[in-house]
Amino acid sequence: MRELERLMHEITRAFHDLRAAGQAPTGLSPDAGSGTLGLLQALEAEGPLTMASYARMRAVSRQYIQKIAAVPIREKWLTLEPNPADRRAPLMTITAQGRREVRAHRRRVQGALRGVSRHFVARDVAKAAATVALMRSVLDQMTLAGTADAAGVPPRRQRRRSRDS
Repeated sequence: MRELERLMHEITRAFHDLRAAGQAPTGLSPDAGSGTLGLLQALEAEGPLTMASYARMRAVSRQYIQKIAAVPIREKWLTLEPNPADRRAPLMTITAQGRREVRAHRRRVQGALRGVSRHFVARDVAKAAATVALMRSVLDQMTLAGTADAAGVPPRRQRRRSRDS
């Protein structure tokens, strides 16, 4: 258990450090925070979303997403389009300018991390990414099940240890 707690602590710290590195020389509006970038990245990856569906993905309130969406709407990085499934819940859609903002942010992060890769072994990074992905999956299943206990989440089948594990 201590190992998982430490992993979660390190993930959180790394997230904040990575976010700071990506926002250092930011071209974003002073009102735009990491929530804005997260929203734009989600729209780029997932396609159009309602505020409620994005709020469920992030486990926050729709009102909070409304607040975050105000800046990219004002900056014309996203638009609200009619939703054929529910006219009361428009679809947030990323614009070409919003895509440019996401690409610019990605370049800033890559620039900040340019010299970092020499400190890591690719296999170790791949293993760490798989571990974090597994943790996200279990936490997501817990959220869907409406529980704070992973006891109801089926465990991943154990693989035999390889020589390099």
